Amino acid sequence: GEVSTGDLGGAGKVGTEYLYSDRTNMYLNYVYENETPDNGIASNRGSIVSGVKTRYSDTTSMYAEEKYAYGKIPTGLTHSAGVDLAPFDHWNFGVNVDFGTLRDPITAARLERDAAGVRVGYGNKGFTWASAFEYRIDKTETININPDGSQSVSTVDRNSWLIKNDIKYQIDDSSRLLGKLNHAESGSSGTFFGGNYTEVVIGYGYRPVSNDRLNTLFKYTYFYNVPTVNQVTDTVTYTATNTVTNTAADFIQKSHIFSLDAMYDLTQRWSIGGKYAYRLGQISEDQQSPVFFDSRASLYILRADWHFVHEWDALFEGRLLDLPDAGDRRSGVLVGIYRQLGNHIKFGVGYNFSKFSDDLTDLDYRHQGVFINVIGEM
Repeated sequence: GEVSTGDLGGAGKVGTEYLYSDRTNMYLNYVYENETPDNGIASNRGSIVSGVKTRYSDTTSMYAEEKYAYGKIPTGLTHSAGVDLAPFDHWNFGVNVDFGTLRDPITAARLERDAAGVRVGYGNKGFTWASAFEYRIDKTETININPDGSQSVSTVDRNSWLIKNDIKYQIDDSSRLLGKLNHAESGSSGTFFGGNYTEVVIGYGYRPVSNDRLNTLFKYTYFYNVPTVNQVTDTVTYTATNTVTNTAADFIQKSHIFSLDAMYDLTQRWSIGGKYAYRLGQISEDQQSPVFFDSRASLYILRADWHFVHEWDALFEGRLLDLPDAGDRRSGVLVGIYRQLGNHIKFGVGYNFSKFSDDLTDLDYRHQGVFINVIGEM
């Protein structure tokens, strides 16, 4: 089981798994979510998920799953199935399908969903590549109230597709390249339901073998985001109760971001480093009649790590965010403490006293508070 909480409220999962044979296992879980993952709407709901996974051979495995959702969002039963294949050395493949019918608990409108996805991956001698393609069709009924008070039903079709790519290449013992391309589009026969998302990342990491005290990472990111109206933002209504309501996200963001991270081990106990990032961006607050204005930003971070006890580290950061086009400048500090778990994993907890993130694609100021971080080392 697991339990979590945050700005959207509580969430959790409890379940059981049964090993039917050395190749097959069955599972049953109850999941309570505080956000629907397929459209970003903040609305509490529960789901019962049951399924079976089996491994036919060393190269083939499959799963079948049933999910019944209920709560303050469309309820109903959906079905999923998938196959994973690794028929050749260095290659792996996968395919999955999802389909089902959901119903709005208030209006009784139906939503019919069909989706499919394929995956492929390759890895050999310092080179890894993974790619996935997903396509989904949603047919949603809309209940219309006519002038005479009667009701009529119309159907809105939404087609969405997504492609994800990830590449890593180790040039030599001291340097490696990384790349990422994610692109998604959503179109609809209705009004104002389109969406678009693109993220391109190119990075270069350098850690010289002759002087492994130095670690550097240069990264370029292109980010383009047009949220659909089903994606929402929290708006605080300042009344006697200061209620939080969901409003449709109505903006366009496109940004070019350059960043450089560096860390250097001064001694066995102390490491110093920092980060500089620059965003050359534009934002429009209206999707229908976009008018873009510049949104440049510079982020400065100074960092010190202290290895004060065996397997324990402390982290100190000073941060400055400069927004010249908005005439705004913010600063703050971040502190944390980490525990080494074995030779390759570090677990940490800390507090961010600044309200902003070190991710310059994130435009809000809601990042002050406690954080948990897990770091994997190779």
